[in-house]
Amino acid sequence: MNKKLQIIIASSIGVVGLILIIVAGKIGIVPVVGIDSAFQAEGTCNTCHETWYDESRYAFNPEGNKELPWGVTVGCAECHPVQFEEYKLSAMGSSKSPLKPGCVNCHDNPHSVFRWFKHMYLADEGWKDVQRALRDRDFYNNKLTPRLAKTAREHFVATDSKTCRECHTREDHESILKGTIGEFRPDIPPHKQMLKDGLTCVQCHQNLIHNLSVPAAWQGKQTKAQQGQIDAGRVKSEDCAGCHGEDGNSEDSMFPSIAGFNANYTYMQLLAFRDGIRKSDMMEGTVADLNEQDMADLAVYFEAQKMNTTAPVPKVLNLQQRADIEVGQSLYETLCARCHGLTGRGQGVLPPLAGQYPDYMLLQIEAFRSGDRSSHSVMRDIVKDVSEADLKLIADYLAGLEP
Repeated sequence: MNKKLQIIIASSIGVVGLILIIVAGKIGIVPVVGIDSAFQAEGTCNTCHETWYDESRYAFNPEGNKELPWGVTVGCAECHPVQFEEYKLSAMGSSKSPLKPGCVNCHDNPHSVFRWFKHMYLADEGWKDVQRALRDRDFYNNKLTPRLAKTAREHFVATDSKTCRECHTREDHESILKGTIGEFRPDIPPHKQMLKDGLTCVQCHQNLIHNLSVPAAWQGKQTKAQQGQIDAGRVKSEDCAGCHGEDGNSEDSMFPSIAGFNANYTYMQLLAFRDGIRKSDMMEGTVADLNEQDMADLAVYFEAQKMNTTAPVPKVLNLQQRADIEVGQSLYETLCARCHGLTGRGQGVLPPLAGQYPDYMLLQIEAFRSGDRSSHSVMRDIVKDVSEADLKLIADYLAGLEP
């Protein structure tokens, strides 16, 4: 073979190789410097599929994280509509902040085309469950979510919630988040307790992103509250039964039912009563003799109990009752669901409201408004301009929900 022919063959191979590299980068098989994958451009997925997202920022927001992850970053909602709808109602998805994250701001290892093909056609049983959950909401809520939540939370604990801190504690973001519910305030009691107990963000803020209808139980590294003993708590709960009921279900509308409350929330409330951060002459006397182990025992005991609905919805409703429930639901989803969950079942340290006494809820709202309870809480700003009539509709709606 003469030299000229060798040059031609080598050049042809080089050109073909270059074309293959460009094509591979364009369809997302491998990352190629200077080449944007077609799956990072709007319009690729919705050529065939209905468009679920309103803007590319729902996939990735460069204001929050400067480095664009490699892989499919636009059109996440095409394949994950349930998660997307939950995200839109969450604290972050409903945020007006320019820092509002999209899917892959947190899911920092998005699908490449190769991974997508593997998941769709070569998947093990685990990934087949993911595909099934796209069509089966009950399976997604009760089977798949707990499994995926465990993996995600383990990642957050292992990285000290790095993804959260990238936005909420960065100095150049402080001015944007100042005065909003996204502002990280290291001086408030819960965050001081976090540092004292060596916790990380996700151990308290468990389900805020997807705002799950059925919150996934915590299965990861236990907090001090979660290390309590249920049997010990059952014995110690005898002093609580007079107001909160033997199993945490109160029979008096002025005292809350606390069955099923997240152990972290109950533990933190007991600490707040002990330290005078939350005011109550009755509770201050009750917690005066409790040490932190006692509080943890009580917290896990009450978390293990089943809460009863205080005001079950009648099977037959007149038009006014039906209208009131619908308005209450709409107001709740707009004002409250981003923190307390779509079904009012709470999220981490944010307590459940479903099935609670409306009289008690209205009493606490007034306490937040006046600053008598948790003057540092975002609750005060959320409810300050809501009318008494609307608050009652929300409370009545919640009271009828199944906990």
